[in-house]
Amino acid sequence: MRTQFKKWILLILIPLILSCSSSEHKQIYDIVIQNARIIDPETETDSILQVGIIDDKIAAVTGQPIKGKVMINGKGKVLAPGFIDLHAHGQTNIENAYQAFDGVTTALELEIGIDTLSSWFKFRKDKALLNYGASACQIAYRNKIIRQNQKALPSVYDEITDSISQQPLPEKDFAALEKQIRKAINEGAIGIGIPVGYLPAASVEEITAVYTMAGKWNVPVFTHVREGGAIAFQQAIADAILNRTQLHICHINSMARKDILPCLDMIRKSQTRGFPITTELYPYTAGNTEIGSSIFNEGWQERLGCSYHDLQWVETGERLTPETFEKYRKKNGQVIIHMLKEDWIRTAISSPFTMIASDGGNYSTKGHPRASGTFCKILRKYVREERLISLPEAIKKMTLMPAKVLEKVVPEMKLRGRVQKGCFADLILFDPHKVKDNATYENGFSNSSGMDYVWVNGKTLISKGKILKNIFPGRPIKGSKINTR
Repeated sequence: MRTQFKKWILLILIPLILSCSSSEHKQIYDIVIQNARIIDPETETDSILQVGIIDDKIAAVTGQPIKGKVMINGKGKVLAPGFIDLHAHGQTNIENAYQAFDGVTTALELEIGIDTLSSWFKFRKDKALLNYGASACQIAYRNKIIRQNQKALPSVYDEITDSISQQPLPEKDFAALEKQIRKAINEGAIGIGIPVGYLPAASVEEITAVYTMAGKWNVPVFTHVREGGAIAFQQAIADAILNRTQLHICHINSMARKDILPCLDMIRKSQTRGFPITTELYPYTAGNTEIGSSIFNEGWQERLGCSYHDLQWVETGERLTPETFEKYRKKNGQVIIHMLKEDWIRTAISSPFTMIASDGGNYSTKGHPRASGTFCKILRKYVREERLISLPEAIKKMTLMPAKVLEKVVPEMKLRGRVQKGCFADLILFDPHKVKDNATYENGFSNSSGMDYVWVNGKTLISKGKILKNIFPGRPIKGSKINTR
């Protein structure tokens, strides 16, 4: 009886399978990538397949031959989702071009955010190389309230170094801050950026108030925690759990440092107990920030575990002395901080609870290499050369994991970070034996090599290793409007 039932099922299913197969065979796709090694982190697919694209979506992932208006031979190459960078401060097409060669198709400013979201979205519409989005910018809103004006500073880095950032926000102004953040969320902000590490005078009450807003509105917090290693992580995680808030802690490598193991264990315990707390890292032994920020207030050597010679002035590449430190501190500008150990980086990368994000800054000739080489460095150094993690594991850390951080507030992210039928065609085709980061601390921004093709929303941005001109396929990634009354 059971054998007859199986035969009956097969008699029904085989014509359906053949019908689907025949339909795919007859369909003419806009683009077909043939015979590539398809890696989809969600389904754990790792097979030689054919992918067909129609308009902005993946229309077929199949083992059968299919035809397209454009046929691309992917033999010997890997076809994967485009990388999703949750932590990209460089938000112009200058930085986006470098990011594209690094395999990035979505670059988001979530640690600090953008304070003028409405006009920013309007300015970038139909002009962006990559998908873009940002969080609500707590630091800018609170600084404007303290200044009692809407003074627009040129960049987020100016908000960080503004002397107002080092002043407390009076409790009577918390309601005004909430109004500004609420407005940003309804303009498309992806959660709230809380860079408390740049706000040494921010009270416990202020930070708790912002976490409370996030919990009330059910939006995530992205934070640069206070200095303090494990203690700072405990504080942020406690704020999140007590306020039932989703929390993403930025660059665990540069914030945990010597406490990397206990901090990773906190993330592990949080996730295994069902709390939505995540983290990221960049694969470099140096950080990058503004020399005029509160990070370098008195006592910085002890807090960071480094000294003047460990600071590299981005403008010239020189290492600093006490004299040049004081000189540039008054001038302000970017500085690279050589303060991390390779063991800390390798420990964090090998953890199944971490994802990859660049923390890349604005373009500068000698700028930090992470802005243009983060993702290809992972593929070259930690996958191909050291075999610290596998290629599918690395791709998962750079695609599916960041997509899942955003899915609750940005439902369309369920259709990104994957190679599946019906998903957005944000895709990269690369040679795993040749992909390579070329940026260094000495030469700054440099295109990575090995990305043969990059597609953003089904449009070809990089073809045969060259970026196409006058192609702007990037779209806004916006959080859902919610009831914030």
